[in-house]
Amino acid sequence: MLRSLTFLTLGGLSLSACATSAPPPRRGLAPELARKVTADAAAQVRRCYRTPKVLGEGKRITTRLHVRYAPDGTIIGLPTVIAQSGVTPANHIFADEMAQAAIASVVRCSPLKLPPELYEFGWNDFELTFSPALRG
Repeated sequence: MLRSLTFLTLGGLSLSACATSAPPPRRGLAPELARKVTADAAAQVRRCYRTPKVLGEGKRITTRLHVRYAPDGTIIGLPTVIAQSGVTPANHIFADEMAQAAIASVVRCSPLKLPPELYEFGWNDFELTFSPALRG
């Protein structure tokens, strides 16, 4: 089961950090540190995101990925698409391209630079939401 720790939108990339809830950590992570770490992670991945060359309607597609990280910041396996929203009959042909762009940005930005000690708090599973329409 995933529990949401924080949510942040940074100019086109929304990052939702989640952690598995087994077993409970020995001590909690301060909310301000959770926000800072999430903002840092979002900024890193955002720099690697390249919006595909799709028509305007295609950029309305939001893609949510599940990503697992090792303590050294490398991804474990490939990110998987959890869901996409904003898909319509007019833009459905761009859905796969938008998903591939999100996955490629995570791969391109590996390793993620997060403090290794955060892994004792369960910071190895992330849900990342890519919303290119917010980029303007």
